[in-house]
Amino acid sequence: MFSLLMNDIGYRSGHCLSVLLTCLLCLPLSVSSAEQGNAVDVSPWLKADIDWQQFSGTTLSVLANSQPAFKALQKKLPYFERLTGIKVGFHVIPQARMRDVRRIDLAAGAGIYDVVPIGISYLGEAYRQGWLEPLQPYFEDPKLTDACWYDLEDISPGSLALSSIDGVMLALPFDFFAPVFFYRKDLFQRYGLKVPDTYEELLQLKNTLQMALERDEMHNMYAFASRTRAGAGLNTWTIIPVIRAYGGEMMDASLKPVFNSPQAREALRVYRDMVTGYGSPPGAQMLNFHEIREAFKRGRLASVIAASDLFAEMDSPQESVIWDKWEAAPVPRGPHARATSLWSWGFAINASAEHKHAAWLFLQWASSRETAMLLHEEDVPARTSLWHSNVYDYLNAPGFIGVSRWILDQRDIDPIQNGLAEFPQVARVASQAFNEIFFGAPVTSTLNQAVVRVEQIMQSGSERSND
Repeated sequence: MFSLLMNDIGYRSGHCLSVLLTCLLCLPLSVSSAEQGNAVDVSPWLKADIDWQQFSGTTLSVLANSQPAFKALQKKLPYFERLTGIKVGFHVIPQARMRDVRRIDLAAGAGIYDVVPIGISYLGEAYRQGWLEPLQPYFEDPKLTDACWYDLEDISPGSLALSSIDGVMLALPFDFFAPVFFYRKDLFQRYGLKVPDTYEELLQLKNTLQMALERDEMHNMYAFASRTRAGAGLNTWTIIPVIRAYGGEMMDASLKPVFNSPQAREALRVYRDMVTGYGSPPGAQMLNFHEIREAFKRGRLASVIAASDLFAEMDSPQESVIWDKWEAAPVPRGPHARATSLWSWGFAINASAEHKHAAWLFLQWASSRETAMLLHEEDVPARTSLWHSNVYDYLNAPGFIGVSRWILDQRDIDPIQNGLAEFPQVARVASQAFNEIFFGAPVTSTLNQAVVRVEQIMQSGSERSND
């Protein structure tokens, strides 16, 4: 792979490729061993009527982020390598850094990574720029795909929608999740508390629960936390559902920013009071999702709004001190609706990749029902058949299973997160305004100023001109 890098640099000039090479040289490269591959059973995938070995001897370069699902897949690469004869270089990078590296590679057309992970928030930009390979021709090629075996209809409609723009399939969903309300069922039972159905009830719960914790001298434990740190896809992911629950929107049908409406302003006041003040942990204004997940697992938080894939990090005594004490429920509702933010990590093929057909085999394998079953204890698969079977009964968390099925049925996706090309810039501005409010900035003027800045971005962007 690095010889390809050097060839690229030989005929491409510019700072971007130099930066990417510097990033890659300090990243761990995982290539699965052949010895491991000899011990695995690949018979479930051999039921597909395709020649998995047709690109044997190829080496693929796959980019991934450091979330548990990707790390779990990394451990299963010997299955793919034995099945196909294809070697996989698998680069695992923290999410924010992964996004930077991915964008440099795609924008430069370097083709360093054959396969990249991508979510809906950044899919629009990649589509408008032509950075990703449309997948429908691969899916329709019988030499590459057994459509009956793959069973596209088994993938949740919501996650399929998150992987396409304007009807063009750009990724295959690897997992599927949304924010949910995780809580300590032992503490709720101990104090006679009910799971909050509305955000107003959550505010009351936070105060009541914190007082109870203090009465029992549970020091360094706090009632509730949710995302606050600024960043596109960070605090926006949990704030946008609250805005929509109160009847607001980030943008109207003509893509004009409207997140300074009376409904949005009320939602921000409620969210601010949820995540700051009494019952919130120290540094609550700057919490990212990793910190919240770790604090909950370590027994420092009694309840959180977090991504549903958190379950995979909690369900063993080695991973969590509350492994047998947690449950989950849908996020609360507002006066208008019970809204959520759907997300699906999908694998896409770099439009500049050298090994596109081999990459397609990897996408099929990684998103197949058989691989989802292989990973079911460490991921939230987009395969509906798994969630409507008994494979998750071991969790002893019927509320979580119920909320996961509820997520699978959701199809309403916020327009700003549904492939908007300007999302990275727009969400950065909005998320910074939200964060300023958590630090005490006035709600109305702060949102008004952010809306002006977002309107400027949209006027100079591509989305309106494409409509």
